[in-house]
Amino acid sequence: MKILLILWSLWFFNFSTRTVLSPLLPVFERDLGISHALAGSTFLFVALGYTSSLLVAGWVTPRIGFKRSIALGFGVLIVGLVFLPFVRTYVHLASVAFLLGLGGGIYLPCALPLLTSTISPDRWGKSITFHETAASFSILAIPLLAAAAMRFVGWPVLVLTLSALCLGATVVFVVLSPDPRPKREGKSPFSEVLRRRDFWIMSALWGFAAAGGLGLYNLIPLFLVNEKGLPIELANTIFGLTRVGGLLVMFLAGFFIDKVGVKRVLLMSLLLTGFATTGIALADAFPLLVGMLFLQATFMPIFFPAGLLTISKLTDFTDRSAFAGATVAVGVIFGTGLAPTLLGVVADLHSFQTGILFQGILTMLVCLLLPLLRKIHQ
Repeated sequence: MKILLILWSLWFFNFSTRTVLSPLLPVFERDLGISHALAGSTFLFVALGYTSSLLVAGWVTPRIGFKRSIALGFGVLIVGLVFLPFVRTYVHLASVAFLLGLGGGIYLPCALPLLTSTISPDRWGKSITFHETAASFSILAIPLLAAAAMRFVGWPVLVLTLSALCLGATVVFVVLSPDPRPKREGKSPFSEVLRRRDFWIMSALWGFAAAGGLGLYNLIPLFLVNEKGLPIELANTIFGLTRVGGLLVMFLAGFFIDKVGVKRVLLMSLLLTGFATTGIALADAFPLLVGMLFLQATFMPIFFPAGLLTISKLTDFTDRSAFAGATVAVGVIFGTGLAPTLLGVVADLHSFQTGILFQGILTMLVCLLLPLLRKIHQ
């Protein structure tokens, strides 16, 4: 339980270093005088940094272990956060975004084998689901904290406080966490993982889930401010409150996964997320828009604990880190890198609504890949 709580805290702070960019994006777009496409491309640099860290992790982790790799990643995250308040140009913003991705990417492929090696397999479902509530809590809390910070103390105070909390959590982790080491001779290289069909299926599913999750999350404040005409503080407040359902559902997700199975949960999450995403694009009435935002945020997060559990069941300890890292890398590049960039381009050419509509339709269609995933022992 101790290691689970420590990892929960680390995942919350790790995830928050990226979710904090979204509510601040309208500020950077205004202050730097950049277009929607350039604003959206900020997350492409996050994705590039994230993927770069995964490639580096494949070489570093077998040599220094999971524990030191996570601590190293947090060191890079803290540097990125400290630089963020001093951004004055788009190049500065892109560089900080790359640093945040570079520091953040190494955590999950190291945390998953660390978590599953210290907890019995019959508790994986509930433990992984509890771990993932940290991401849902971040998605809920950060927009509300950003709105409060902008109103009372200024957003740089929020960012610098987050950097200090990251440092504190890292110190606690280094002191108290166990340090199981991957076996260098038994570790599956990325080249072997890339030849597996189930890897590409999981990567496609993860990519669209990420696009409907953090990818869309990153641009919703711009959508509400620029196309719906809401003040930024109100937009972030509404945006944050609509995340409540996702956090509440995540506390029940472990029991739900055990009851109906991971494949059915993956299907339900993607279908409902796609439906709600199209609803966000088509909603004309403001109450309906808020309802669709709430529905989308409620069912989207369930995919990720179910996806991590699926990866755990498809792999063993020696190749779990490589499989998880490569899957997340593909998902991040597409879902949180290319997808927001393309949405920004479509918004400049036409509107955010058009891009969101097509994203919702494609998210529902990707469910057709689920029957091709090999049978998983429930």
